[in-house]
Amino acid sequence: MLVLTRKLGQQFQVGGDIRVTIVKIDRNSVRIGIEAPDEVVIHRQEVADADRERIASFELDLEFAHEGA
Repeated sequence: MLVLTRKLGQQFQVGGDIRVTIVKIDRNSVRIGIEAPDEVVIHRQEVADADRERIASFELDLEFAHEGA
């Protein structure tokens, strides 16, 4: 894992077409802005994890339904 130190207003690049800007810093949180092409999907990690769990549960339900048929 790459760990960077940035100050308010500073930026960094990810690849050639994604730019991350430090927008706001509070005591316990940092607000970032992400500029990326429309085709790049960006999710918070907890949202991505929940999506994966829903998909896995759905696939399990399909498997049980198929076995019962």
